Amino acid sequence: MIIATIIGAVFFLPSIALNVALAFGAPLGMYAMNGRNKVVPKEVRKAFIVPICMQLVAMFVLLSAGRIIPEIIPFMITRILAFFFAVYLTFYAATVLFSTSHKEKTVMGLFAIVATVCFWITAFGTLNWD
Repeated sequence: MIIATIIGAVFFLPSIALNVALAFGAPLGMYAMNGRNKVVPKEVRKAFIVPICMQLVAMFVLLSAGRIIPEIIPFMITRILAFFFAVYLTFYAATVLFSTSHKEKTVMGLFAIVATVCFWITAFGTLNWD
């Protein structure tokens, strides 16, 4: 489970980095939002704040559930959040795979699938905790 947690964290980082870059106006729009804009419009950039925060919490939960970092929140909450984020990433991966942007589908799709599988492995690994 520790290996899956580390792999999941590494493969989840590009998604976080992409959202941060898009929020700051980087010309990476072809990797997000169906590739509609090369640069995300200024009025839309603020919308990336919530996903960035959510992804950072998801990363923290993954690392905590995988026992890579010390447990700060109670075990039962960590377990529930691990499954919540595994389900969330399943839907996220599905949206990426159905994107009309070839770059988003091929590049971000790979990262999303690997991260999702690792989140599920880690979430199910919490069922073995006592």
